Amino acid sequence: MSIDLKNTTFIIPLRVDTGDRLRNVVLSTAFLLNKFDTNVIIKEVDSERRFEAYCLPIIKRLADTTNLNHIFEVETRTDDAFHRTKVLNDMVMESTTDVVVNYDTDILLPIDSYTKAVEMLQGDYDVVYPYRFGKQGERKVKLDFTIRSQEDMNNFENYPEVKKFTSSYDPDSFENYFYYPHQQGEGWAEYGMVQFFDRKVYMNGFLENEGFIAYAPEDVERHHRWKTLGYNIGRVDNYAYHLEHERTQNSWFHNPHMQRNNELWEQLKVLNKEQLTEYYQQQDYIKERLTLS
Repeated sequence: MSIDLKNTTFIIPLRVDTGDRLRNVVLSTAFLLNKFDTNVIIKEVDSERRFEAYCLPIIKRLADTTNLNHIFEVETRTDDAFHRTKVLNDMVMESTTDVVVNYDTDILLPIDSYTKAVEMLQGDYDVVYPYRFGKQGERKVKLDFTIRSQEDMNNFENYPEVKKFTSSYDPDSFENYFYYPHQQGEGWAEYGMVQFFDRKVYMNGFLENEGFIAYAPEDVERHHRWKTLGYNIGRVDNYAYHLEHERTQNSWFHNPHMQRNNELWEQLKVLNKEQLTEYYQQQDYIKERLTLS
């Protein structure tokens, strides 16, 4: 029986840029749809409908997709950059539930971390990170297969990891796939991966900063901003399981927007509550979105 998270929407920004990303979005989406009675919005911004062509047929074999909303938008940028912050804001405005989850394609959590995070939002918290801070917060998982061909897609259910990660789901079995076995897969966790928000607070706290393009450090800025604005931030005392993947310019520090992103963070991190509020109130994307709301 699915766990009731009807008041929650998982928003997943997507560009299927590698075989690993294809595999991961299939696994994570099928898992969410199998384990929870919830809502999932995936917005894909690309030159072609890769999710619909390659991922969705597999997900339909693994899960009921009634509550999956796939939105496709043709990419108009010419620099191959994935404007993740803008895509997330689009989906926040599209969602209607009390709870919204900024959810990376490559993340799985213990079942009780999802329910605990929602419970915390129904209590005194405005935003919840469903994992510990630091080296006890992430476990890196390296799967033994990727997707390179139509044959791989046709054979997806036959890979032994698929049932473990989408149906039976036993996190204890993940240890067979830890990227650093001698360290139990431990990686450093701070403010990325996944966050649970009260939707109204997400909007009142000025959403995602669309000045950040491609990769980093929008997650650090977001946490700093919400803390500075006085929101109550909580954490679930558990791991997040990160499905490792091939890196592109949109998922690593070598992206061409990195210097500009860092300069924006340096500008914002010294502002106090009043200065941050004034800065965000002057941003065109904030004026447009909050007017529409």
